[in-house]
Amino acid sequence: MIRRQPPPSSARPRRRGVSMLELVIAGSMLAGVMTGLSLVMRTARQSWETIDSEYAVLQQAHATSRHFVRAAREAVGVAAISADGNAITLKQPDDQTATWQWYPSRGGQLGVVTFRDSSNPSESMLAQQIDDLSFTGFAADGVTATNDPDAIHVIQVAATVTLPRSAVPQRTTQCKVWIRSW
Repeated sequence: MIRRQPPPSSARPRRRGVSMLELVIAGSMLAGVMTGLSLVMRTARQSWETIDSEYAVLQQAHATSRHFVRAAREAVGVAAISADGNAITLKQPDDQTATWQWYPSRGGQLGVVTFRDSSNPSESMLAQQIDDLSFTGFAADGVTATNDPDAIHVIQVAATVTLPRSAVPQRTTQCKVWIRSW
């Protein structure tokens, strides 16, 4: 009896490993995913830095106003206020004085606010990047503006900053404080 051999298999022989074409395709896909991921991360970092810098500028304005208001609440009067409203000197209860001054540019910095009191006669920088800082004195009615230091019972401080990428680029914080001892 003659045995018949089964016909050879028409299927391809089994491969082992990965072809070069598959490696190129996988590498290209990985490169595309990594490029997209790096773009997303870079954009997130830039957004974070922008928001952080704008927040820091706003905090400078608020901190300047808070610093002044805290000291003014303890003051017994106004010693001097500049005609343009960029500087003010307050008389403290212990016969000391405290002075706030705004400079448009000082020492290479823009919009510098300095503070000086009797315990530290040299000026120290309180804030920077403040576009405008103004002090306005009001009479006892809280409405009538005055530059006479003896007639000032209410002081308004207004700090303005610029946020270039914001929808509202100019931000101003205003505070009014009563001089308690008068």
